[in-house]
Amino acid sequence: IAQIIGIVGIFAWVFLASLAVWLIIKAIMGIRVSEEEEYEGVDIAECGLEAYPEFGVGK
Repeated sequence: IAQIIGIVGIFAWVFLASLAVWLIIKAIMGIRVSEEEEYEGVDIAECGLEAYPEFGVGK
């Protein structure tokens, strides 16, 4: 039974710590890109170039 208590305790700690970090990141800088950047492509928004230009629209 001690191992089950330990497992539950570790799970709760990891879950709460991860949730706290996630919420802090979300509050500071956001988790998702904007809808415009999503449509344009994240590679262009983040790096300034297309990752796979041979798969471009209209080719």
